[in-house]
Amino acid sequence: MNSKQLKFCAKALMFAFVVFICIGSADAKGRKFGLFIGINEYDSSPLYGCVNDAIKMQNTMTGKFGFMKSDTTLLLNKAATRKGIIDNIKKYEQTATDGDLFVVHYSGHGSLFPDKYSEEKDETKMFYYEDPNTGEVYYPRDYYDSAIDPVDSHLKTSGKPWNNLILDDELYQMFAAFTQKGVQVVYVSDSCFSGSIAKDKNTKAAKRFLPLHRAFKVEKFEDIKFTAPKMQRDAAPQQFNNLYLVLTGANVDETASDASDDPTLQMGLFTSNLVKTLNSPAAMKMTYSDLMANVSLKVATASTAAQNPLLDARFGNSKSLIFSAPKPATSLPPLPKLPNGGKKS
Repeated sequence: MNSKQLKFCAKALMFAFVVFICIGSADAKGRKFGLFIGINEYDSSPLYGCVNDAIKMQNTMTGKFGFMKSDTTLLLNKAATRKGIIDNIKKYEQTATDGDLFVVHYSGHGSLFPDKYSEEKDETKMFYYEDPNTGEVYYPRDYYDSAIDPVDSHLKTSGKPWNNLILDDELYQMFAAFTQKGVQVVYVSDSCFSGSIAKDKNTKAAKRFLPLHRAFKVEKFEDIKFTAPKMQRDAAPQQFNNLYLVLTGANVDETASDASDDPTLQMGLFTSNLVKTLNSPAAMKMTYSDLMANVSLKVATASTAAQNPLLDARFGNSKSLIFSAPKPATSLPPLPKLPNGGKKS
């Protein structure tokens, strides 16, 4: 090689070195965003531990897992409207980029809405039964959309047949917008989606399930005046690029409850054990599988009724380290070609 070619090679190697350093740095410093939602002040059925859940989770993420406080939002009680929740999710979707992490923690009531009246139809039949003797409410899980209950879930300002509930279909669409950009999404929900509204035996700990008629503020289920959506289509599969994980406080046919009846200490049974585990010395080496195996055992042992937290890893990697940013999907740019194809002249 002549001196000109040697200089070109040196520059090419320097360029490659800088690229590797930059990408390695981006991998190590992916931003972490968090939205923490806690609602106690429901008109029809107040809860007690949800605000504490949200605060403790935010503190854990910022204190131990590298989240900047300025990159997180706390939505409590009256601020946690349908619009407030959706606007904040979309705000972070616009901010987050490839290699970032977005965590949403929701503590509040869960409900079920008949899929027959949702815009995206992914179930086929509607059925509901309320036991007149026990007050137990039963829903076949496959015929209903899961929903979270914003503080204004009974209002109709959304213009949707489901009022101001937020359906799982809506959450999936919003979260898919993150994962398609290369952003890891972890959704943690301490609520229940079916079962009973009864209290745990011998305690005031509230169940985190709100039957639809109570969410809509009518006397009974039969009083709900359902309206058909303007358009309905079969649900299209969402593309999550192996970047979407869901941690739930209970199985699909179980209720989730508060951990105690002391308002000063109260948290959700699931979130309480989750936070304790996350603050343990071993947490930094845990995968999501490790974390949920640990927490599920504690919750199942402590619960007075059946409650088994679940990890849904159908669309994500359960073996990744908890609350770590993913590797950016961006590939290395091609190196510049040497003169004469790199051959000696």
